[in-house]
Amino acid sequence: MLNRLVGMFTGKDSEADPPARAAAEKAAAAPARPPSVMRREAMLGRDQKVAGYTFMLRRSVDEEHDPALPDVRRLYDETLLANLQGMDVARLLGQRQAFIPIVPETLDHALIENWPAAGSVWLLKLESETAIDAALPARVAALKARGFGFALDFEDVTRPERHGLLQLADYVLMDVGSEDIPAITAQMAAVSKVVAGKRFVAVGVQTLEAFHMCHKLQFALFMGPFITRREHLGNPVVGPSRAKVLDLMNRVRTGAEQPELAAQFRHDPALSVRLLRYVNSPGMGLMNKVGGIEQALMVMGHDKLYRWLTLILFTGGQAQELDHAVLENALVRGRVAEQLAGRALFAKARDEIFVAGLFSLLDVVMHMPMDQVLEQISLPVEISEAILAQRGPYAPYVALAIACEQDDQSSIETLARAVNRDVADINRVHMDALLWAERLSADV
Repeated sequence: MLNRLVGMFTGKDSEADPPARAAAEKAAAAPARPPSVMRREAMLGRDQKVAGYTFMLRRSVDEEHDPALPDVRRLYDETLLANLQGMDVARLLGQRQAFIPIVPETLDHALIENWPAAGSVWLLKLESETAIDAALPARVAALKARGFGFALDFEDVTRPERHGLLQLADYVLMDVGSEDIPAITAQMAAVSKVVAGKRFVAVGVQTLEAFHMCHKLQFALFMGPFITRREHLGNPVVGPSRAKVLDLMNRVRTGAEQPELAAQFRHDPALSVRLLRYVNSPGMGLMNKVGGIEQALMVMGHDKLYRWLTLILFTGGQAQELDHAVLENALVRGRVAEQLAGRALFAKARDEIFVAGLFSLLDVVMHMPMDQVLEQISLPVEISEAILAQRGPYAPYVALAIACEQDDQSSIETLARAVNRDVADINRVHMDALLWAERLSADV
């Protein structure tokens, strides 16, 4: 089980009844686990931009989990909260919401007392045998008064004895994977019949079409693989705006001089405006505003210009649905990969690893097979191999960044060893990347 199980059952716990003591002994006898890596899943708002994340512990494929052990569930929650605290999740909560799944008993944990309320949403996980006594709604109401949000799964609150708890919830999660519109609307109506005004979260949204369906049904938040799903690939047409960005990227890679690059920018007024806006953004930290293309290019330099162009490639064409969300996800991948490589590689290699992580989602936003996308960009072979074949010196870093979105702890451990990084490092790098990507994507 979890590595925090050993040694937890002391003091008052030693006086537990025989079933509880047996559960504790079973848990304590389990082998210690290495540090757990956090997994995130993005939640999009109705504007198709990232509004928040739900955070979970990653599991090994062979990890045993006995849902009949309440002590194990509470210890799982404690590990989750400790990891989030170690990642300094409070930094994220000013810009994003964090949905954190816990069992009701965890609401009385000491960590909750000093937890930042703004942006924190406790997703209560109720088992079929969970008793709803007067103490639980009272505790929820007290935490709501401090500013915490609460969410519940629809399936957990269908019974009448739980309707009181439903009235206190801010969000209701519904699994929409079946795309059964009559069933989904019936569930929403059932909740509204008990209490009106709840915000619904669509879980398991598989496709863009399913997102549109849920959007029309007035869901407030959306989560699922639809955000980075590779749909409708195969059309090799690149719009004129992205073609211009690709041309500029290739010129920068081959060492084009500043006057040549400036001339290309002047042929695209929209791109010139975006360059000046970016150079003059607060993130660049310039004391005086830049008003000309050549001056902007001088401030940027070739390396920063190339990196900026890679970002513009995601949003440089005619606006597509989910472009902003895909860009932010790609930025997180690039930043995680780059930061994990920080101790081992030179600056040039780190920059290229960032590009490899970023470009790992370029086929999604351009609606083209990846090999056709990369044919149009002059890239070092190490980047292309990492993306297309998952091999070469950059591949483990990119794979680690992608694995932060998946649910297999053992693969993380293997990849971490391959790049000589501790598993514990990855949580910190992951949170740093989420914050960095949120800031940067706002300026692109």
